[in-house]
Amino acid sequence: MKLTRTIHIAGCLAAALTFAGCAQDKPPEAAPGAAPVPQMVTDLSSVSGATIDPLGTHAVPKRGEGLLHESNSGDSGPRTFGAEPGLSRSVGTDANPAEVRLLNDKAAKFANFSQVILERIFAQLRIAERTEEIARTKLPTDIKPVVITAIMDKNGKLTELILEQHSGKARIDQMMLSVCKKAIWYRNPPADALAPDGTYHLTVQCRLENYASTDETHWSFVTRLGLGIG
Repeated sequence: MKLTRTIHIAGCLAAALTFAGCAQDKPPEAAPGAAPVPQMVTDLSSVSGATIDPLGTHAVPKRGEGLLHESNSGDSGPRTFGAEPGLSRSVGTDANPAEVRLLNDKAAKFANFSQVILERIFAQLRIAERTEEIARTKLPTDIKPVVITAIMDKNGKLTELILEQHSGKARIDQMMLSVCKKAIWYRNPPADALAPDGTYHLTVQCRLENYASTDETHWSFVTRLGLGIG
C-alpha cells in the first residue's frame, strides 16, 4: 500500500479541516497521465506494503485479498448476508433507501464480524447525513464512491485511515473519514481475520445519491455501503 503523507492522530482533525477548506468541495487534480495515489489522512501505526486496488471492480478477489468485488445482484439480490461476497442487504426505509454488502470473500467468511462493523458505520453515517451541512448538499450525478482503508490493531483499535479514492465532493470524503473514526472498533476481533502483518485491513466503500427533498433545500439520500477485509 503506497502512502503519500503521514499525519499523527493529534493533528488529524486540524488537517482534515484544512483539507476540506482548501479543496472547496473539489478533489485535487492529478498531473496529466498520473495514476491516482492513495492519500493517508490518519497515521497511528505502520501499514503493510500489500497492494490494495479499490477500483478493481472486474477482478474477483481471492480469499484474503483486499479487492472490491462489485455485485451484479442489484436491488433484486438477496437481502441477507451469505457465504459469497456481493450479496446485498437492505437496511434503509422508503424515505431513506440504503443497502450494505460484503465486498470480498474474506468479508463473507467473517460475516458476523463484518456485519457488526457495517452496522456501526451505517449508524454513524445516518447521523452524519442529517446534519445541516450534509443535508443541504446537492451531489453531482457522476459522484464516485468514497473508498477508505481502515487499519485496526490486533486488539480491534482503529490506528489508521487512508483515503484511497475521492468521491468528487470534499465534504463527503471528510464526512466518511469522521464516520469511520467513530464507528470502526471491535472488542475481541477474530484472530483468523488478521492480515499477514498482524493487523486488520478493512476497505470501506460508500456512495451517496440525492433521493428526495420536501423543501428543495434539505435532502435525504440513497446510501450504498460496503465492507471488504484484506
